[in-house]
Amino acid sequence: MDKLKKYREILRSIILRYANYNPSYSKTDWLPICDDERGEYLLVDVGWKENEERTYLTVFHFRIKNDKIYVEQDNTDASPVQQMLDAGVPKEDIVLAFYSPSHRKLTDFALA
Repeated sequence: MDKLKKYREILRSIILRYANYNPSYSKTDWLPICDDERGEYLLVDVGWKENEERTYLTVFHFRIKNDKIYVEQDNTDASPVQQMLDAGVPKEDIVLAFYSPSHRKLTDFALA
């Protein structure tokens, strides 16, 4: 299987798994956004809380760029990076883009 096709399937799987997890007590919607053509994969939490406070949060944002997976945002403790590794994505193909380029040098993952 083509590497990028595999990466698209892995990212789509992670996004859809968590989109279906939206807890029953939540009054918000978890919206999966999977754009294979542009290589963008997001899970967005949207809605209103009971106290009429607006919620609009990017739960996950992954993108495929330069044949690598860029983890732009992870607002969870769900370890999606570990899930990528478990699915066969090598560390050198994962960029922890939420860290500055100088901080990325301190990780075992790709710089860019």
